[in-house]
Amino acid sequence: MQVNETLTDIVRGRTIELVTKEEGLVTIVFNDRSTMLVKVAGGPTPNMLGEGRIELVEEDGAEFILFGENDRRATLRLAAPGSSVTVRNNVGVVEYAG
Repeated sequence: MQVNETLTDIVRGRTIELVTKEEGLVTIVFNDRSTMLVKVAGGPTPNMLGEGRIELVEEDGAEFILFGENDRRATLRLAAPGSSVTVRNNVGVVEYAG
């Protein structure tokens, strides 16, 4: 696994407020009203992070892992590695696309 340093720098310390899961899409809303959209392969996945802060993001091909506080983690399978994650700030400006 490799740390996605760019994405980690953007989301580290943000606190998850809400996670919604639909077929093919996981949306994470942070307490500052920024959002992370992750296009995933397969059905919805459980939120193993709770409402804690993000500490690290790792990526290896289609495997995408979010690490949170208290050793919590969520592993997602990306729909298309390299182009399945978008982070927007609280006014909708794209901070990360990859």
